[in-house]
Amino acid sequence: MDGRSDVVQLVIVAVSSLAVGLVWTLAVRALPQADPGRSGSHRIGARLGERSDVRRFLRSRLDPETATGFALTAALAGVALAGIVLGVVVMMIRSDSGVVKLDSAVTRWAATHSTTLSRDVLRVVTEGGSTIVVVGAALVAAAYAVRRWRRWTVLLFLAIVVAGQFLLSNAVKIAVERVRPDEPPFDVVPGPSFPSGHATAAAATWAAIALVLGRGAPPRVRAILAGSAAGIATAVACTRVFLGAHWTSDTIAGLVLGWAWFGVCAVAFGGRVLRLGQPAKEAAAQPSERAIRARLSQAG
Repeated sequence: MDGRSDVVQLVIVAVSSLAVGLVWTLAVRALPQADPGRSGSHRIGARLGERSDVRRFLRSRLDPETATGFALTAALAGVALAGIVLGVVVMMIRSDSGVVKLDSAVTRWAATHSTTLSRDVLRVVTEGGSTIVVVGAALVAAAYAVRRWRRWTVLLFLAIVVAGQFLLSNAVKIAVERVRPDEPPFDVVPGPSFPSGHATAAAATWAAIALVLGRGAPPRVRAILAGSAAGIATAVACTRVFLGAHWTSDTIAGLVLGWAWFGVCAVAFGGRVLRLGQPAKEAAAQPSERAIRARLSQAG
């Protein structure tokens, strides 16, 4: 093995994470008002608020102070839909079609170019998606946010993101039971392979931390935080493949699942508002069409 093999995988990880992080940063920077959670909250609230009967139902059943709210229900439905899509991908995997050949080719290439140095460095980077690191980072972010803004709902938001992604990824693992790669010199990791738990955890948790830390920050800072979170998740996903712990499709599925779960949680908490049930509150606050007409009549 020549000297270039010591760094080729590390370069790929670095370039991939930087590229994804840069794209994410530029996208967020170009749309400084595009808070997916908050804008989603406003859209849901506006549509629901058009009907007075829905507004009354929301006030009595979906009070954000006493219930999880419509958005969380929609979020869980979205996760269920994502599970169905993942199931279709699994059927493709089990039928040895589509991504299977690519998975095998990438794993063989990773094994061929793996060295002691690259594996040692990759094992450090991959900890960015480990349970102890994501939980610890979430706790630190929560402590900072509570101390600065005195908003305890941040704790609930991060708890739901972290616990939810863990439950989702493991539920899919149990259902699919895909065998992990077994390619020397890699050690065979125990447990099912699809999706990558590290990639799922990194995608959901670091995105949530970026959202929390970016609350009240200038658009440029929020963009950098979002890009950094995406870069970390991408780096972790790459390491899982280059360490022989997962197939490529496992890590891609993990990223998609993690980011999807973060997205629906962000909508449920109103984005940077970080208050559970915010879409329901938005809807309850919308004036009914009849009330608007009455006000116009009085003004005339």
